[in-house]
Amino acid sequence: MSRKPIDMQQPDQCRQAIWDFIRNQQGEPFTIHDILYCIRLDESSVREYLTGLRNGDYLLSTVASSTGKQPVIIYQMQHNSGVDAPRVRKDGSLVTQGIGQKYMWNAMTSMKVFTPADLAFEASTECHQVKTATAKNYCQTLCHFGYLRKQTKGAYKLIKRTGPKPPQIQRTKQVYDPNLRQVMGYVVEVETL
Repeated sequence: MSRKPIDMQQPDQCRQAIWDFIRNQQGEPFTIHDILYCIRLDESSVREYLTGLRNGDYLLSTVASSTGKQPVIIYQMQHNSGVDAPRVRKDGSLVTQGIGQKYMWNAMTSMKVFTPADLAFEASTECHQVKTATAKNYCQTLCHFGYLRKQTKGAYKLIKRTGPKPPQIQRTKQVYDPNLRQVMGYVVEVETL
């Protein structure tokens, strides 16, 4: 079963809610049924995320007993990566989609005025290079939705910071602000970031 779009999920219907539950256990063991008791997600979604966390070395798991069709698995946090839920696939590998937007948002916050070329340079890392064209597209989109103000000579200034998470240009060509949990609008033309 596929997940709802992020803007249509309630706070207790997403992976962040699962991660919050795990962190609140403070290292104490738990089962999938403990999570399902508190969070409104279908069992397959929770199981898939727990598998990804286990394969990504965030959780330890042991089989406690085998009653009925499936064994009872006990989980325990192994690695606490912080408040934000780890973005992992089922195999434990990190999801990198949207990482450029995150790096650009963080760079914008520390820069007073910047051009897309400056932003691309500041947001790039050894592992992830942000192209100037991508930075230009992101700046134009954020400017259109009131996050940035265009300055002279192609430079921009951040004027609206809604929180630590970057506004996302999604595949559906909508701009979603995870800090406000709100769709800000739709973009007619947008490059994949």
